[in-house]
Amino acid sequence: MAGPFASQKFGRTGDEAEPDSHLGLLSGLTLSLLEAETEEAVRAALDEASSLLARTAAARAAICEIAISPGGRPLILWHSAQGGLEVEEDAIFLAWFDAASRIRSGFTGSRAPWHGVLSKQAIGRDTGARIAILLEKSESRIEDLMRAVADAGAAATSRIRTLKAQALGRRHADEALEAARTWIELGADIVWEASDDAILHCRNVLSGRSEIARTLEGMKLDEIAIGNRGRNLLQRLEDVGRLRHMRIQPGDALRAALRPGEVLYISATRARKQGGARWFGTLSILPAEEEQEATRETAAMMLQVKDARFREERQRREAEAMLQGLRLLLARHASSGKLAELVALIADCLGGEEACVIERGLDGKPRYLVPARQEASRAADDALSFLSSRTAEGAAAVFDASEDDGARLMRAFALNGRHLAVLSLPLQTGSAWLLCATRRDGFAPADLDFADRFTLLLRQALLLREEQSQIAQTAKMAALGQMSASIAHELRQPLNTISLAVQNLEYIVAAPDFDADAVAAKVARILAQVDRASEVIDRMRRFGRKSAGDIERISLAELIANVEAIMGHVFLRAGVRVEQEISPGLAVFVDRLQLEQVVVNLLQNAVDAIAGAPQERKEGLIRVLAFAAPDEKGMAVIRIEDSGPGFRPEILERVLEPFFTTKSAEHGTGLGLAICDTIVRESGGRIEPGNHAQGGYVAVYLPLGAD
Repeated sequence: MAGPFASQKFGRTGDEAEPDSHLGLLSGLTLSLLEAETEEAVRAALDEASSLLARTAAARAAICEIAISPGGRPLILWHSAQGGLEVEEDAIFLAWFDAASRIRSGFTGSRAPWHGVLSKQAIGRDTGARIAILLEKSESRIEDLMRAVADAGAAATSRIRTLKAQALGRRHADEALEAARTWIELGADIVWEASDDAILHCRNVLSGRSEIARTLEGMKLDEIAIGNRGRNLLQRLEDVGRLRHMRIQPGDALRAALRPGEVLYISATRARKQGGARWFGTLSILPAEEEQEATRETAAMMLQVKDARFREERQRREAEAMLQGLRLLLARHASSGKLAELVALIADCLGGEEACVIERGLDGKPRYLVPARQEASRAADDALSFLSSRTAEGAAAVFDASEDDGARLMRAFALNGRHLAVLSLPLQTGSAWLLCATRRDGFAPADLDFADRFTLLLRQALLLREEQSQIAQTAKMAALGQMSASIAHELRQPLNTISLAVQNLEYIVAAPDFDADAVAAKVARILAQVDRASEVIDRMRRFGRKSAGDIERISLAELIANVEAIMGHVFLRAGVRVEQEISPGLAVFVDRLQLEQVVVNLLQNAVDAIAGAPQERKEGLIRVLAFAAPDEKGMAVIRIEDSGPGFRPEILERVLEPFFTTKSAEHGTGLGLAICDTIVRESGGRIEPGNHAQGGYVAVYLPLGAD
């Protein structure tokens, strides 16, 4: 409907319209949003608005519908197809949303290259819907109009969804009422109703006992006594709203209508309507000896209805959890964050209070994946050996903490509870286990069955993590291949020195006047060169080793010095000078081998950038800076600057994309920076490329290591 709104009601659209007419169209769209009758019409209108905003502001624009997940995280439910600006659920978006939720006046800025406004929370309070409008630059002249469009979009969305919910509720109520009538009539002798005057009217006599219907017709509900205590029927209904199969204490007229040995039971419920309460129900005539059997049948039926409702609610919760898990699996978050959120979902479905995931990798060591930084105890090693023999793929094992095995597992994994559920997660290169503890009295079998199915998503997240690690290792070996010439040169120097020393040693030993001191000096020189060659080989072997995922406190000065030693001859051959400026004592909390790979890749990219600089730039210079982030508490920055040509504006926002490269096919695959970005995000940081006065730079933000 948005397209017709713009074209039929408000004149010109498209590239032929002037900026002032764009503002008029936007104003018209704001009013039209409030007339929209479907969600599709609202979204079409917002799509048109994003295009008009982009043309009005001469900048890319985006409009998003945002909802809040059960965990409190903002989720983008819909994103405009027009406007040209792409927005993702990353850390920058989360920071912007947090700021926009707290600030109501003016554009809300962020670290992102865009600014925006957010609809009022109160507008979509019933449905949780909010509308965000984002521009690449701040435009004060249209800020109020943008906010009006956002509020109108949120109001229209909320109104349409509320109407849908009300219509669905009415339909369900009508269906339930009709089902109740049918069910009641099947087990009743008389169907009755009473309006808000509380006078009983018999509407349907099913058993031919019209004499009883005539006796009850026109009787007031407060004149009918029920139960052993003879309570007032109307008062009872006012108190509880409904009653099932209650015995009527008959007066003289009703007793005369009943046959000897018959008992009269009444069922009733109340339906809320405008103008007061409306009552309806049934009357059942039973022989006295059937009273107990009828009561049992009624109770059994009530239990069946209750069980059906419970199953329906559980299936709904399971479906919601599975959908949320799929969204997490497909999102572009770090795998560690995905694992933590998936584990929290499984624990919630199981009714557990604490949960963890622990693996035994190829190195044989137990290692926590969730929580990410928890250290495995010595007892965890024996506990995993025990679990590998007691748990099978696709089946959950439950341990009682009051028994020896359960208590030992609780202590080994620092969990607290009365029962422990363990699910095996076989991987390609090792094994992992999900453990969930509850303080309740055990786990429901249906919940364990669902957890078995849900762990398929968790296993996919673990497999994705393994594949990312394998891709990173492949890139590392490719980097070693690129440095092979430098490695050969690094080894050739000590070998040449050893060769000359051995030749001189032969002359000294063969001389008539044997000089023992000269021999000792030559031998010492040979041993020193052997140590130098051995150190080169050890450095390369450590760099080429596959990471086991160990997170530790790493000194940046030590790590950068080691990387510079590995790449020393790369710099010499390229004629590049390297300067360092590292804050004393600065350390980060990361995987050493993975961070070495990131720094090597960034330095190699800097060398390649300098090689592509114009010829008039005589000196190649790389500056490696490391310091505590001034505007982010708890973060450190490694900034690598080069004297190359820098990043062109059109590629700056794409350099972290997989397979994007400006190098030739022989010199690059476009995976280096993408892999670095994945490694850094897994470590809880981010990468930001940019330009400075003399060239380009890449800044790596990482969490500071605690002393």
